[in-house]
Amino acid sequence: SGSPSPGRGPSAGGDFSAPPADPAGGAPDLGSDGPGVTEPAPTLNHPCRFFLAGSCRFGARCRNPHPGALPAAPQPPPEPPSKKPLERPSKKPPMKTAGDVVSRILWDRQLPPGEFTVGHLDRFSGVREDAFTAFCWEDLASVGPEVLAIPQHRIQYFKYRGRVVWDKASRLDDVFGSTGGGRTILEVMKEEAGRQEAVGMGDGGAGVPEEAVAPENEEEDVAEPGAQSCPPAAPRPPRPTHFVAVRITSPELRGSVARLQEALSQADPTVAEFCTPLATLHLTLCLLRLDGAAAGRAPAPPAPRPLLRFRGLGTFRGRVLYAAPAPGPELAGLAHALEQGFACKGLTVVPLPAHDCFHLTVAKIPAGGEPRLNLPLEPPGEELGTQAVESLCLCQVGGGRRTDGFYSTLVELDLY
Repeated sequence: SGSPSPGRGPSAGGDFSAPPADPAGGAPDLGSDGPGVTEPAPTLNHPCRFFLAGSCRFGARCRNPHPGALPAAPQPPPEPPSKKPLERPSKKPPMKTAGDVVSRILWDRQLPPGEFTVGHLDRFSGVREDAFTAFCWEDLASVGPEVLAIPQHRIQYFKYRGRVVWDKASRLDDVFGSTGGGRTILEVMKEEAGRQEAVGMGDGGAGVPEEAVAPENEEEDVAEPGAQSCPPAAPRPPRPTHFVAVRITSPELRGSVARLQEALSQADPTVAEFCTPLATLHLTLCLLRLDGAAAGRAPAPPAPRPLLRFRGLGTFRGRVLYAAPAPGPELAGLAHALEQGFACKGLTVVPLPAHDCFHLTVAKIPAGGEPRLNLPLEPPGEELGTQAVESLCLCQVGGGRRTDGFYSTLVELDLY
């Protein structure tokens, strides 16, 4: 009703009056602070400067427009996460343990224990090889201090006639076929038998003592035309599984053999691969065929101790070149005492062709080999060297090698 008192405007907290009308008859000016505030004008999005530069990484998902870009293809809806559990990597197939292999060799009658060797870890000398029959496989708590026995976790591999059939490191199991190629020990035995027949293992091949080779001057029975038929030949003796030998350790004798082998290699380089390694030089005294139980209890009996003098050279059918010891009754008596001692214990003794043909093999060519060994034109001298019979070794035929290169030895008996 009265005019507003001074000091009571909007800033003083009084009532607001209507805005003055536009003199031109337009709408009243609402102002920026009145109750009828309007929304601000929308701002236009600027083009994506990265798209204009050709380096936008978002493509159709970019918030800024891409002028001139082709419309993006519709994206399929994302698949819901699968509730199927994640597949774990498949485990390795279980491998038969060393204890399983030991039990198989002990109780399977088809497996000859004397043909197997065991590679085991020794705490002082590393991995060693010994014949399977040299071990006592009873409980370790029940064996004595002088019995060869090992815990099964130290076994590294098994060999059959020098071929690895079970190996812990490479997970090879050719005994049961659980891992590796899936082949079993019976298949391996057939393969080895065929391979040995192919290379002439029964006739002076590698792994069999050369005493199985007949001397070169041995006359063969040949039937003459019109003659009466001869009676059938006597059955062949059993194949030996072990042999008793004198190891050649004399430096003088080894040096003479090395010089002789070098002369043979220079005359015919193809003969070099057939020379006998110096570490395996030996003189065989007795051949045996032992089963698993007998091999573990076959120590050599005490016998005379001769001194061997090697002087002459000879050949067997052009395949074996050997150095012969000087003949004497002591060497033949030693071999005879060994055979009698083993026979008294019920062991199978395979007879040698002749006791006067003991020899030290210098080079040997398997049956079927092309080169032939001939005596050197210049003899090496009056005497090759001497060897004292200080010990006798009971070795396994085809049983691998020891760490020093000699044959796998079950028993070594010192004679001094």
